[in-house]
Amino acid sequence: MNSRYDDQIAIFGREFQEEIVRQKTFVVGAGALGCELLKAFALMGLGCSINGKVSVTDNDHIELSNLNRQFLFRNKHIGKSKAKVACKEAQRINPELSTKPYESLVCADNEDIFDDKFWERQDYIVNAVDNRAARLYIDSK
Repeated sequence: MNSRYDDQIAIFGREFQEEIVRQKTFVVGAGALGCELLKAFALMGLGCSINGKVSVTDNDHIELSNLNRQFLFRNKHIGKSKAKVACKEAQRINPELSTKPYESLVCADNEDIFDDKFWERQDYIVNAVDNRAARLYIDSK
């Protein structure tokens, strides 16, 4: 097909590729794990269509100490939103990637942002947080 996904299509088939570009995925956390996942999603084409989307939330900002393990970030990003920069940098890997950054915690206090309809629209939820309370709350959704 002469597309960036030819190797993947050769292994999994065209139908698989057509399906993953339409997926709606919510990544909670844009730290080391979240950055790695966003890179992988961009490379494989997850959420890379008009109907697909990768939403990312992280209420933290990039610090110098993050740069050795959160590879989407550079010195010029210090002080900026992890979610916004991670989405933008993942789109540099694959310009077809559709993203939506959020800077909010996923918790009961923010159910006006992440309401039941939001959760129901997602095909996948990726839990990339580093604290137990957040994991338990996300698991409950």
